[in-house]
Amino acid sequence: MAKIIDSTIESSSVNQSCPIWKISAVGVILGILYWCLTILILLFVSSLDVAGNIATIIIAVIGLIIIMNLFAARPLLIAVASAILLWGLAVMTNGLAWFEIIAWNVLLYGMSYTVFAWLSRYKKAVPVLIVVTMIVICLRVMIYL
Repeated sequence: MAKIIDSTIESSSVNQSCPIWKISAVGVILGILYWCLTILILLFVSSLDVAGNIATIIIAVIGLIIIMNLFAARPLLIAVASAILLWGLAVMTNGLAWFEIIAWNVLLYGMSYTVFAWLSRYKKAVPVLIVVTMIVICLRVMIYL
């Protein structure tokens, strides 16, 4: 039996070769947006830690939606791994000048989205999950030391 494919209703596939620079740009924009959201949420919440954590969750959802629209491979992995890695960033940058905070947010979000997007391009899911998990665990341990 022949399979008939209508190109008008065929869904778009995941682009394994989504340019890394686009995902890096998304990370940079999300770094700036993270700072803005943290400041905005801080007006309603009295704790910088809580405001930063709420902003991290919102940024992860926004990043997931944007990366899904770019048809990148494993967008959920990129967004969740970046959120776990950068959890508590507002407290870590507390006490710096505003431009230093923005610079660190942009650098860290840009690098994290770039690295995880680059790693997630590999075809097999299990090695990617293992490597990303090891990277997140190692870096979180290094942050606390």
